Amino acid sequence: MAQTIPTTEPSSLRAGDTWQWRREDLSDFPASAWTLKYYFRNAAAKFDITAAADGDLYAVSVAKATTAPRTVGKYDWIAVVESATERFQVDSGRFEVLPNLATDAVYDARTFARKMLDAIEAALLGEATANQLNILEAEFENRRTKFDRANLLTLRAHFRAEVRAEENAGKPSRNRILAVC
Repeated sequence: MAQTIPTTEPSSLRAGDTWQWRREDLSDFPASAWTLKYYFRNAAAKFDITAAADGDLYAVSVAKATTAPRTVGKYDWIAVVESATERFQVDSGRFEVLPNLATDAVYDARTFARKMLDAIEAALLGEATANQLNILEAEFENRRTKFDRANLLTLRAHFRAEVRAEENAGKPSRNRILAVC
């Protein structure tokens, strides 16, 4: 079965995979006269991609060896076309580099809310690791704050609700009344 190549930039791709997409909607900037370049940036990393000409269209293909070392995270990106004398931004967006599960030694897919809830519950049980206890301490302007049991119970209720909302996202509501016709 042949791989279907998207005709727009994906919102996420995995490090270590071959990345491919095409741009077929830039007829004002034919690949015979212009070059399509992508610039990906975030606070921790950056990388650039130059599309190849495919007739007057553009094809992006990035080898797995090139994507493997990419830093996992969300990136802002812009796409520009350039000629010898001009440059125009033609698109922009957000993109996420997902972890390479084939090579990563460990992977924690929990959301922030889930991590906080787990740390709070471990602290309440007296089973928190040093790392979990560090998560539950805060330092503001050289003042260190630790949460007492009452505050931990309040935080637990907050993060339980947040985790429940995350888990139910996209699921039909149980409180909805359905009309029978």
